This record gives sequence, structure tokens and C-alpha cells, in this order.
Amino acid sequence: MRTHTRGAPSVFFINAVCFAFACGAREDRDAMVPFVNANYDSYPMLYFSKGDVESLRLQASTTHQHIAARLIEAVQTMLSNPLEYLPPWDPKEFSARWNEIYGNNLGALAMFCVLYPENIEAINMAKDYMERMAAQPSWLVKDAPWDEVPLAHSLVGFATAYDFLYSYLSKIQQERFLEVIANASGYMYETSYRRGWGFQYLHNHQPTNCVALLAGSLVLMNQGMMQVCALYLHQTTGFLSCIILRTGEW
Repeated sequence: MRTHTRGAPSVFFINAVCFAFACGAREDRDAMVPFVNANYDSYPMLYFSKGDVESLRLQASTTHQHIAARLIEAVQTMLSNPLEYLPPWDPKEFSARWNEIYGNNLGALAMFCVLYPENIEAINMAKDYMERMAAQPSWLVKDAPWDEVPLAHSLVGFATAYDFLYSYLSKIQQERFLEVIANASGYMYETSYRRGWGFQYLHNHQPTNCVALLAGSLVLMNQGMMQVCALYLHQTTGFLSCIILRTGEW
């Protein structure tokens, strides 16, 4: 596992891992879209519900063992040398280089914590990880403030971790981390009106940034911020619909 990398596919890897487990957990259910008219009152809710967790843990040791093995290897590597993989506290150091790896690793760590809740060391590392990311005034790279891709990776990872680890967070952490998600989501929404990825027909940053805004919006909506989330969701679903129409696939 590298400590620094560049490449949009990592955002979709986080989502792919979560969906792979979630789809397996729901394979025996009737086809439906549970989000419509739903009222979620607990976490997790982004990729799967609380009721799916036991099935996911079973699959991690059976049908999806090959995916779980990659998560185990990644988290064991992080736990063996936490200072190398934890984000720095210093904002200057955090923003000094391309930093999307922090969001990528956090998503994987959070999924591990869902599957293996007995690993207290991993849960504590994940909470420390979120504290360090929440301490940053910005997730942008200092020398590339016009590029929201690093922020998008951080937002996906942080929103995913918030969703997965909500029950392990203190009340103060829940509120403070939610504010971080709200600020980052708001920034992405506002930026979508002045960056090329927000209005150009073809832009390589658009899917990455839209998935990030979508994840943040759904977490905020679950906390009752319906009015502002309606704007965010309208923006992201519009973008993603155009992407699907242009490419003919998702």
C-alpha cells in the first residue's frame, strides 16, 4: 500500500467494495428501491442498512472472502505502522502534496471495522484518522487549489467512515464530523458552478466529484438537512444522469 497516489478510480473502488458486499446481502430480497419514501433513523445507510451487517460479516468469511482478504491486508499494513498512514495534524503538511490517499485509505479502514468490530485497534485508528482529517481547514492541495479531486476523495472516505462508524463516535464527534461533511459538501456544490466539471459535457473530474457530493448529501439528509440536500442531490443526479446518457453505461 502506498502512502501517496493519484488516480480517480480509488473513489470508485471504495464504492465497489461496499456495493459488492451489499448486493450479496440483498440477493434474496425482492427487487426494489428502498430509498424511495424511506425514513432512515440509524446508521449505516449509504450502501447497506444496519440489518445487512450480519450477512456482510458472514460473506466476508465465505463468498466474498477474496475481497475481505484485501481489506485485511490493507488494514494490517496500516496498523503495523500507523504514523505512516494516518493523516498529519499539521495543515501545511497535509496540503503540501497530493493527498487523496487519505480519503481512500479511510474508506477501506471503515469497511474493515464494519466486518470485524472486535478489532478495537482498528476502530480506534479510524476515529483518530477522522479527528486528524476534521482538524484540517481544507482538504485541497496547496499548489492546486483549483482541483477539487483530492477533496472529493477525502469527502467520499470521510462520509463513508461517518456512516459506518457512527455508533462508535461520541456525540461531540458526531456533531463535529457532520459539520465537516456539510462544509465540504457545500464547497463542492458551490464550486460546481464555476469549474469545468460542473458544466462541460465531458470532464474527467465530473464523476469523481459528483459521487463525493452525492455521498456527503445523503449523510446530511439522514440528519434532517432536507432543504439544502435537495439542491445538492438535484445537482449531482443531473450530472450523473448526463454521464450515463453520454456513455451509455455506468
